[in-house]
Amino acid sequence: MAEAAGLLGCTPSYLRRLCRTGAIPAQRITGGWIIEAGALDDYRHGSTDGKSGPAPTP
Repeated sequence: MAEAAGLLGCTPSYLRRLCRTGAIPAQRITGGWIIEAGALDDYRHGSTDGKSGPAPTP
C-alpha cells in the first residue's frame, strides 16, 4: 500500500479509501489489498471507465 500510494502521490490511508469506494479497482485480502498496476496507471492518468482521477502531472 505504501509503495502504491507513493506512486500516486497520496497517503496509504487515502489509497485504502479509494479502494474501498471502488474508485480504484482492487481486491481485499486478509491484511491488505491487491491493486493491479494498470488500475493505478488508469487512475493516475484519468480513468477510462468514466470515473474521475487526478489530473495528469506534467
